[in-house]
Amino acid sequence: MKFIHVGDTHIGQVYKNDTRNNDIKNAFTQMIDYAISEKIDFIVHSGDLFDSGTPPLESLLFVTDELNRLKFAGIPLFVIPGSHDVGIGEEESIIELFHKNNLLTNLNSKKYLKLGEEVKLKGETYKEAFICGIKGKRSKVEDEIFKKLKIDIDNSAFIKIFAFHHTISYLGEKFKDLDTESLPKGFDYYAAGHWHGHKENIEYDRGIIQYPGSLEYCDEKEIVDNPNRGFFVIAYDQNGINSIEYKIIKTRNKQIFGINSDNKKPLDIENEIINKLSKNDGDILVLKLDGKLDGKTSEINLVKIKKIGYELGYSYISINKSKLSDKDTDIQEDDIKTKELSTIEYEFLKKKGYNEKEIKIARYLIDSLGEKPDEIKKELEAIFYSYDNIKD
Repeated sequence: MKFIHVGDTHIGQVYKNDTRNNDIKNAFTQMIDYAISEKIDFIVHSGDLFDSGTPPLESLLFVTDELNRLKFAGIPLFVIPGSHDVGIGEEESIIELFHKNNLLTNLNSKKYLKLGEEVKLKGETYKEAFICGIKGKRSKVEDEIFKKLKIDIDNSAFIKIFAFHHTISYLGEKFKDLDTESLPKGFDYYAAGHWHGHKENIEYDRGIIQYPGSLEYCDEKEIVDNPNRGFFVIAYDQNGINSIEYKIIKTRNKQIFGINSDNKKPLDIENEIINKLSKNDGDILVLKLDGKLDGKTSEINLVKIKKIGYELGYSYISINKSKLSDKDTDIQEDDIKTKELSTIEYEFLKKKGYNEKEIKIARYLIDSLGEKPDEIKKELEAIFYSYDNIKD
């Protein structure tokens, strides 16, 4: 018997670029094509099926068509909602719509998950595999759910699968929203999501934690840092897991150029970039500019560069200037070390031309990450009311 573990498909408007959004849909179709052609028994999705809790109609229709293909082939899809599948300030997920229409199984539907002093979790047993999981949230969760978790496990199953949508501390403290040791024990396979990098063979208790990563590149960092995109195929029998294979999907060719700008004029940079471009059939282009420019960064004609690039056939162009500076924008490291973060934020926003009220809203949003959405909503309404009633 075999199942697929996939995650972070992010169907929807990830990019302001229709071609790239279609690439994301194509990646999903490739995975389903494989499942049908190889007669996979079932699929486990570890969250962020959609990129938004309110996806556009065309995304809903696309997913409906693809899930009907799976249903016709007799391949069930077991899903936990990811942090993107749940709207801000909401508990229910768009995933429930598909669950109620029998196109997938939402493992956090009310049938399976009951919140209270204890978090009671049930699952499904299918093809001798017990499958359950906990949805992702937009705030840190370890004390909220996992320490109160009581799972009704089917111990007669050949393998036991736990799906979750969190970045564990094993991957580094900087981005973690769950201590690895907070995961429940007693499972053979931990189907992880949320971390868009491909990471595998993380031993835990008696089982293994697997991150397939995002199914397609969702931003520039992934394009640059992650060479392959794909999903896991896991074979098992009465003796447990036999093999785990990472299946790579077909993505667009990438061209990534680093451009050092030290002591160069803006026009020199333009010409250097344009000379590197070549006629192609839909490649992704990433330009990474660094160094100190002899002139203003704003004088580099990015519109011209992109226009020429798209005429040559590039499907998507990203120009990263985060490490590019000039005499007007250069920030001294010593200044940063001696200033509070709030001061740096304020000076940056002020330099960008925002007024005091706009800065107040921005800083409130930054400070409120992870707080209660209802309280944030009331506070923001008060701020906007005050803003709207200011007399110039």
